[in-house]
Amino acid sequence: MKTPTVRKLLFALMAANLLGPTVVRSADLPPGIIGKNEWLFYRHEISTPPDAATVDVSLDLIQRFNKVLSANGINMVVAMVPLKMRIYPEHLPDDIKPNDYMMGNYERMRKALQDGRVDVIDVNTAFLNSPKRASTTPFFYRLDTHWAPAGSMVAAEAVRAGIDASPALKAILDSIPEEKYELSNHRRQNSKARDLTMQLPPNSPILAFEQVTPMKVSKAQPGKQDLLGNRPALGITLMGSSYSSEWTGFADALRYTLQRDILSVSVGADQGSWIGMESYLRDDAFQTQAPKLLIWEMPERDMRAPPDYKYRDARYIVNNTEWLLRVSALTQRNCKLSSVAAKFAAAGLAANPANLKGADLATGATTESDFIEIGFDKPIEKLDYLVARVSATGSKSMVLEASGPGVATRRFNLSMPGDDMAHALKTPLPSAGNGYSKVRLYPGKSNGFAVQGVQVCRQPDDILR
Repeated sequence: MKTPTVRKLLFALMAANLLGPTVVRSADLPPGIIGKNEWLFYRHEISTPPDAATVDVSLDLIQRFNKVLSANGINMVVAMVPLKMRIYPEHLPDDIKPNDYMMGNYERMRKALQDGRVDVIDVNTAFLNSPKRASTTPFFYRLDTHWAPAGSMVAAEAVRAGIDASPALKAILDSIPEEKYELSNHRRQNSKARDLTMQLPPNSPILAFEQVTPMKVSKAQPGKQDLLGNRPALGITLMGSSYSSEWTGFADALRYTLQRDILSVSVGADQGSWIGMESYLRDDAFQTQAPKLLIWEMPERDMRAPPDYKYRDARYIVNNTEWLLRVSALTQRNCKLSSVAAKFAAAGLAANPANLKGADLATGATTESDFIEIGFDKPIEKLDYLVARVSATGSKSMVLEASGPGVATRRFNLSMPGDDMAHALKTPLPSAGNGYSKVRLYPGKSNGFAVQGVQVCRQPDDILR
């Protein structure tokens, strides 16, 4: 099921939901590797012990984020997609073999997250131990980086087994209304999944299409709804990479194994898992209907690329601490008031008394140069974050400009749905100096602009410790 808001989010991310490499890095060798039996592999799955440093940064961020989620009544399950090279090493060329670090890194990461009280699904062991691994329906596409229908189902079965093995997670699943799903298979057919063929050297041989058996998951009967046609909120969200795109079958496989409907959101390789998670948390799908259970699917190879990974598209590189502060602010259900007070300054749109409605502001059409100014009675601190309800009809983006004495002015770009509804704005304002004393919000060209409930809230004191 996709709510209208989520459809907008997915539409905005559609261009990123393409097959392609997760991390783009200049190299003399092409990303695609031709193995035995016409199997293709992705060179950027190869890692070595020095990669452990950035992997550990990712593990620490996930543990801290999980703690914030738990404090706000949300349980997260992490499901890492294992390396294709480890699952099918027999198809690698003779000159490429997984090294000892690659062979043991999944278990190292799983144990580290588990020791940090994060619920982790061991998809790697499920794949390696399954009697279906060497069948005629492999877990990964032969010509593609993604898992095939058989792999998505085994991964989904591992998620269900992991939930059933945890009394706490099992209780959460049991509290979510069950919906009957049925599974059927189509005839074997040629697959169009072949992203790795685009990563091969020039003049590489043309490889034949591979055969795949698609699966179809469908509801046994329509979902429950009230007299107005409204359906109850879904209790489970799958937030994932392109491995969770609907075409891979993983979301449907989860619906079948869990016998529950889920909200499925996936982002492409250019944005990456960190920005993808932040985008979901910012959306109304989370802000108005936060799930009880959040399944975070992330490719294992992405773990060595934390938010500040320098080889990612520059638009999506984020300071690691700032990422944590942003997702933490977006996750908070209740505002712990900061000692910093905020109010509209008599400047810009707020200079006209007719636009002020008590402590709120509402105006008609705005231009690119229009702004509101919010002043703080003292500099805002690192653990503080600005909260408001904002609507800007027709505007898809806004700019928040923070400034103050002795601190460099900084501009934050904020995406907006562009409708006439009020949406949650929750954003920290980190600086390299003493903190900002004011912000200006530029709504852009809109047909109407409103801001309600401006206040400054405080992050948990231990989030950065």
